[in-house]
Amino acid sequence: LKQPEIAVQHPQCDPYLRACMAVSVVDCAADVAQIEGLVAKPREGDCIDLTAGKAAADIFLNFRPAPGQLAFWVEGVTNPALHGPINCLPYVPSEAYALPGIPEGTYRLHAATWEAPAGASASKPSTPADLAQGGPFTVLERSQLCFQVRRFEDFVASYEWQPVERWHRVPVGLEINLDLGGSGGAGGRKARIPQPWTWDARIAGEVAPRRVHVEAETTVGELLKRAGLQEDAHEVIFAAGGFERILESAWTAKQADLFRYAKQVEIRRK
Repeated sequence: LKQPEIAVQHPQCDPYLRACMAVSVVDCAADVAQIEGLVAKPREGDCIDLTAGKAAADIFLNFRPAPGQLAFWVEGVTNPALHGPINCLPYVPSEAYALPGIPEGTYRLHAATWEAPAGASASKPSTPADLAQGGPFTVLERSQLCFQVRRFEDFVASYEWQPVERWHRVPVGLEINLDLGGSGGAGGRKARIPQPWTWDARIAGEVAPRRVHVEAETTVGELLKRAGLQEDAHEVIFAAGGFERILESAWTAKQADLFRYAKQVEIRRK
């Protein structure tokens, strides 16, 4: 990380905060009273989306209310050479804080509440070693968790169960299974295309779509029949970006990947 110090962007912050923080305050608070550990957000194993076209992400932190002063810092797991400064606050904030400019990778976030040594109330930790056991500061509570910054990917659905990872963007309409044993994906989540699923078939010249039930092995010809249309008078067209292709009547919904491309498919008269 090794980023320059960033001034705190909050009108209520005093000069002490501006001098010691490498984060920005943002106007977003979370209900964190029931969270275990000091860090309410992100949670262990969370993935933060690295937006397309950007080389780094902004990480928003929320903390659970706790007594004492707060220190927190980030260190790289996949790349230990990446590490941020230790950030100190005279209290645990109720606002959310932003850590800007975190590049792709896996990181460990450390947080600790602490008290200064007797007779040195103005002192504050400058390195993680200052908060180690036997160090000069009294640590009241400490937490650590791992999170990941990566580019999210579209979940490619099929008619078979597939694990859903934390970085997947899951399309609407899938059947979701939560494995309490945690054997797959994010918390054991799996997804598949349900059978049947409902296709809102667009008919050229008609305002409202016709709802058609679809199974994996339903043929294009059968879809026309289910839509109440004649196969010899209508055809199913895939159209996107100026490209068009007629779907063969013998193709199945699975072969045509109809669930994925349903919005790019319409029915026309021959």
